[in-house]
Amino acid sequence: MKRITYIFTVCIALLSLGLVSCMDDFDTPITGNAFGNNSIQDGRTISIAGLKEKYADVIKANGLKKIEEETRIEGVIIGDDKSGNIYKQLMIADESGAIVISINNTGLYATCPVGQKMVIDCKDLFVGGYGEMGQIGYSYNGKVGRMPVYVWENHVKLIDEPKMFYPEMQPKKITSEDLKTLDKATAPLLVNLNHVKFEGADGEEVYAADKGGNVSAVEQYLILEDGSKLMVRTSTYANFAKEVLPEGDLNVTAILTRYRSTWQLTIRDGKEIKKNN
Repeated sequence: MKRITYIFTVCIALLSLGLVSCMDDFDTPITGNAFGNNSIQDGRTISIAGLKEKYADVIKANGLKKIEEETRIEGVIIGDDKSGNIYKQLMIADESGAIVISINNTGLYATCPVGQKMVIDCKDLFVGGYGEMGQIGYSYNGKVGRMPVYVWENHVKLIDEPKMFYPEMQPKKITSEDLKTLDKATAPLLVNLNHVKFEGADGEEVYAADKGGNVSAVEQYLILEDGSKLMVRTSTYANFAKEVLPEGDLNVTAILTRYRSTWQLTIRDGKEIKKNN
């Protein structure tokens, strides 16, 4: 009888250890950020607008400059690559402005989605321009290119969990008149345009039909409230590329970019194109 009691007690003890082990494996929350470099000092040393102003000549000339002094920016991601319409880039904004971060990887949204706040240590990274729009990346054939993934992970520190209520996440409402006076150096810029429509939307035309060859993006045009037009450039790899262009009066939230002297609109998500009632 004593032997049976002993065996029963041992079994209960082992079962308890197994339960504790399971709880340790699955129920203990993971704390801290597994991605990025948590040794980066908190806080910025310069605003994004200040950084772009400091290197304005380099950006305008589509040149390249290594950032050699201590330089940290802090901001929130306003554009990621989840839909496939932004490729190997993130767009980060603070209260002063926004800039493109160029990274040689896809699926960036898995660790750095829209709404994620971060500090970027820019020392030893490169700043330059593509189509006169500011970018931070790495040196590639004398121009600003995509930084390797390991470089990116060593230069970024994530702050808290992604949140959609940061002020930077609120699009700037603009009109056709605003586009005439808005400084293109502010690009990229999260914007909202209301009472616009797609030129050529006929119930059959899609955002970006893949017609083969080397064409990877298709240009459509929004007709603004005064009759002027704004280019919408969509990748044939976007997850909404084959969706039919919505007809009628629209409300559009997207990222306003530039290529030299031309404004362009980059849609983050097809769901951000909404019909007005």
